[in-house]
Amino acid sequence: MYAASAGAMQAIAGVTPTISRIVMPAGATEVSARLVNINTYPVLVQAWVDDGRLDTTPQESTSPVIALPPIFRMDAHERKSLRLINSGAPLPTDRESLFWLSLHEIPSTSKNRFSDAQTVTITMRTQFKVFVRPVDKLPYPATELPKRLTFSATGGDSGLVLLVQNPTPYYATISMLDVSVGDTSQPATVDMLAPFSDSSVRLDRLRVKAGELAKVKFALIDDDGNSVEGERSVAVND
Repeated sequence: MYAASAGAMQAIAGVTPTISRIVMPAGATEVSARLVNINTYPVLVQAWVDDGRLDTTPQESTSPVIALPPIFRMDAHERKSLRLINSGAPLPTDRESLFWLSLHEIPSTSKNRFSDAQTVTITMRTQFKVFVRPVDKLPYPATELPKRLTFSATGGDSGLVLLVQNPTPYYATISMLDVSVGDTSQPATVDMLAPFSDSSVRLDRLRVKAGELAKVKFALIDDDGNSVEGERSVAVND
């Protein structure tokens, strides 16, 4: 989330989709995202889809997904549908593609009865994941992602190194990861794993030897924004 402000606080981010992520089938021409303004005041919203870099402007976006309308007003507590149009530009067919819906929110201002009083405006930019998914081309549904993640562990004097591999065509958002050996456990953080990628994390509190078993507990965020938990027992290698 990006925020830019001038002066003291007058507003906070309040326009958000009613779901935490948006899945667009690659063959669909458009999908709708339901937005709600939880603020107690009206706002002007600029919407666009990009690659997630915070320095990207709407004019610089090369995303094949287009948000319509690009600029609109939302009254306090108003709900509104935002259309996401698929331009049909070529994307990989063996995996889903990730883009980000950006909502740049500008609160309304009112005239202050004191002419010399300072006025304050805070703008807020929030981002939400948009997955373009070639549903008909993928070998299994996204619900199989949790059971297809693989884990391997290597021991040593400096701690245990856990390798997390995502051999699936889906992005894996790991919201919780905890590794334990015997009575000792250590939480860890892993960035979102792209399709067919991996990531490693060092757990310095877990000093283990080859052959010991490490218990890995994890949770993934599914398409509905819910947490799906899993568990693995992993033999530690040299």
